[in-house]
Amino acid sequence: MFKRSITQYLYVMPVLFAMVGHAQAEGCNFSPRYEDEGGLSGWPARIRNSSDAALRHAFQNNACTFIMGEHSGGYVPKGAPNSRHITVRRNGRTCHVFKKHSNLRWDARYPTTCF
Repeated sequence: MFKRSITQYLYVMPVLFAMVGHAQAEGCNFSPRYEDEGGLSGWPARIRNSSDAALRHAFQNNACTFIMGEHSGGYVPKGAPNSRHITVRRNGRTCHVFKKHSNLRWDARYPTTCF
């Protein structure tokens, strides 16, 4: 009763795909020289709520690169409890995203430095 040829289905498929659209990826890519150290558990949410607006935007558009997982060292910015951070690259700049100190407001963004 409803016999259709393969070519008729193939003709309709592109139209259906165009109507459905696609979800945009969110996140960062991994550098070929990525170093895991302490890993990335919990860090994507911190990047999403970073104090650096350009990094938040890059993360939303999958336009950033993970360089190194959680590690210590270097400068500790205001609002960070210690030097534990991850290293991410966006638009040719290297950013360090830190955990936030427990005395900050719940809605405060995560301290981030970009160079």
